Amino acid sequence: IDMEEILSTFGGEVRVFPLPNLVLFPDSFAPLKVFEKRFVKLVDDAKDDDALIAMALLKPGWESDYEGSPAIHPIVCVGRILRQQRLPSGNFDVLLYGLFRARIVEELGTEPYRRARVEVLEDRALPVEAEAIARRMHRALDLVPGRKSVIWEMRRMANQLRGIDATPGRYADAVANASDLQHEDRYELLAEQDVLRRLEQLIHKLEERAYTGTPRPPRGTQPELN
Repeated sequence: IDMEEILSTFGGEVRVFPLPNLVLFPDSFAPLKVFEKRFVKLVDDAKDDDALIAMALLKPGWESDYEGSPAIHPIVCVGRILRQQRLPSGNFDVLLYGLFRARIVEELGTEPYRRARVEVLEDRALPVEAEAIARRMHRALDLVPGRKSVIWEMRRMANQLRGIDATPGRYADAVANASDLQHEDRYELLAEQDVLRRLEQLIHKLEERAYTGTPRPPRGTQPELN
């Protein structure tokens, strides 16, 4: 995948696939079983065009208007179809790979599926923050000991697909994706462009989960993050 080419030719308009419980991160993979008529059409059109789909998270209350256009959160992850298989039923099995964050600027229509104009969002990480980011990354990894092999495998596959990208935001996304957080928490991390703040939010969420039902360690006994 040539990210420079994709970004240089991206016109800002994208097909939107909203779901109630899926948040895609850059460099992560989402296997999708596509069976609703409008989304089958979306995949059919995308695969013959730019193969790009923006995965959006539905806001609470979507149940009352699911067949219409329920509200969606504004930050999306634009992914590319890596594989698609049309089943005898006419439905699709799709493997989507997350490419980049984007913000919905304007919805462009809902028929036969939702489309939007988006702006690409870049990670923000200042050079002077490198040491603090590294410390927080180590802390985040310490909180997911059983998931480290999954994280490194995700990074290996991402490197194969788009070349080596060792930026801290990519590692933060890999940890967040492997952490098995609830979709609301995942969205908050997707929506945070600042890498240092993203890691701080991730650590807070992981610590909350780790200490649920048990006392937190006394202040001063946890690893220093400042």
